[in-house]
Amino acid sequence: MYTNLPTTEISEMNEKPLSIASLLMALSGGAVDVQAQTCTPTPVTPYIYSDGAWNMTATAAINIGNRIGLGPQPVNGGSWSWSGCGTAGSSREQFVSPGASCTATAVHTNGCGAQTTQSFAITAYPNYNTNPIPPNASGMHSNAVQLAAKIRLGTNIGNTMEAWGCNTPSETCWGNPVVSAAYLKLVKDSGFDAIRIPVSWDQYADQVTGKINDAWLNRVKQVVQQAVDNGLYVIVNIHWDGGWLERNINEASKVAVNAKQKAYWEQIATHLRDFDEHVLFASANEPEARTAEEIAVLDSFHQTFVNAVRSTGGRNAHRVLVIQAPLTDIDRAFNDWHAMPSDTVAGRQMAEVHYYPWSFTNQPEDADYSQVFCYWGNGHHSTTDTYRNSTREEEAYTDAQFAKMKEKFADQGIPVVLGEFAAVLRPETVCTDMPMHRASRAYYAQHVAKSALAHGMLPFYWEIGMNPGLLFDRGTPAVGDPQIYDGLLAGAGKAIALSTAPNSWTLSGGASNTSSASNMALTLTQAGATAGYTFANPVDWHRATLKVVLRFDETFVSNRRGGIDPILQFYTYRSNWAASQFKCWTADKVLVPNQDTEFTCSAFNMPKALGVGIQFAGTAGSVTIQRASIRFAR
Repeated sequence: MYTNLPTTEISEMNEKPLSIASLLMALSGGAVDVQAQTCTPTPVTPYIYSDGAWNMTATAAINIGNRIGLGPQPVNGGSWSWSGCGTAGSSREQFVSPGASCTATAVHTNGCGAQTTQSFAITAYPNYNTNPIPPNASGMHSNAVQLAAKIRLGTNIGNTMEAWGCNTPSETCWGNPVVSAAYLKLVKDSGFDAIRIPVSWDQYADQVTGKINDAWLNRVKQVVQQAVDNGLYVIVNIHWDGGWLERNINEASKVAVNAKQKAYWEQIATHLRDFDEHVLFASANEPEARTAEEIAVLDSFHQTFVNAVRSTGGRNAHRVLVIQAPLTDIDRAFNDWHAMPSDTVAGRQMAEVHYYPWSFTNQPEDADYSQVFCYWGNGHHSTTDTYRNSTREEEAYTDAQFAKMKEKFADQGIPVVLGEFAAVLRPETVCTDMPMHRASRAYYAQHVAKSALAHGMLPFYWEIGMNPGLLFDRGTPAVGDPQIYDGLLAGAGKAIALSTAPNSWTLSGGASNTSSASNMALTLTQAGATAGYTFANPVDWHRATLKVVLRFDETFVSNRRGGIDPILQFYTYRSNWAASQFKCWTADKVLVPNQDTEFTCSAFNMPKALGVGIQFAGTAGSVTIQRASIRFAR
């Protein structure tokens, strides 16, 4: 009876009963082989509940003993079965307290029998506060304010203990030598009171258990011990460390980061617990928190740090702890950061910020928003390379920024660690007036250190031990950039940096002024020619050291047979020449034309000296006063 119908219509009519039959069989549970071909598994979305919130994730880290919820979706339809991590039964939501790292597996079976498997990887860090001891106040007498008064100048062991991302982790993998006791002695002998040790820990830890390698814990302790043995105060932190804390400041990562923070600081604090107040701990480095929500998460990380350190007891119950502002940025600290962590002991916390006015200190190349600045501060702008003179963020700006920290923290009894500041040494292809660029960097270091101390902040220069223009050559070890060094000492009130700008010295006795654009220069015409400098305030010379760096021309050198003949002596005097001293006659010092030569004198003992001078022997030659400073005794 279908012979007159088109072929396509016959086909459609034949299919309809088959489709209905298949549907009926599926609903009745029959025809399993047909149903398996047409049933699609239901997608599963993983969720984990911790610290009062559900987060869409299949991984989590907690501390053993903490409770965590597993709640995959869909919420309705199908059935669930569980295994692993203490899960049981058929409830979609499982709340467990794993005793070790584990994997929980959920299987969702939908209405037509298709299954979807979802795994949850749970890292459960053990309790590493395994031997807490009673509080011990011996050697911990100073609160934060009293301790801050003992630190006028610090530096960093940068790019070393925190070196990260190498195939084989080590303190040398970024090119620095192993930290030596000789280098730490040099730091102390050079007039520094403290050293900040940035440290990486995560790459030395088991990522399942959170256990830090004992050899690394011991190595950090050895460096800390060497610093303390040399009389330095020490800040030990968790630095960038791959960003596990610094770049994960959000609700989704909050529980996992807090778990790791607790595990690591329990181990670090326990291992370093016996050190006295010379050792301080710092929670982080430059945590990337910008919004109010992120800052609240960061606050939880800092609270975990404080709780973990205090829980270990002993001297850690009284140790001064350093808490980092969001991004260690001064404006964010002043405007957006509203609470230090709660603590079991009062007055034992410091805040931390860093200071890098970008275009002068770190900007890598010219950009739309600004050119690179090479010359910073009053009296330190170039007259030949004016395009690169700083036009903002100089002394007045620095002072105003630091005043914010004084108002918000120092005046409230919370000292502020200025944990990093420095200015990169740029090449001559960028900064064509290199003498002025170098002088600007030194002046920046001097002014920042001085202003920081005036505003209740503790200056720690950022130093990485390599490349030209950096503070210390750690391999020798020796001071690497005397100009920066002199500036830092002067800023900290440990030295006086005498101005070597043109016309800052008074000439007499046959010396004429031939100053360059950046330094005092003089030409000698007769024996006994002098260059004298008047102090802004009288100087007590007791145990102080005068250092003068001079550069001689070929005429000066040849007229003294390369330095074999007498060269110079220093003098100082009281007001109206009521008393004077002539000291440190210098001869037999090999000279090289147009090369810096350093002379020092520690023989003066005159109180209330009004000025100092250099008296030259011989009759001809030109001299440039490159640098001059007076370092006070420790």
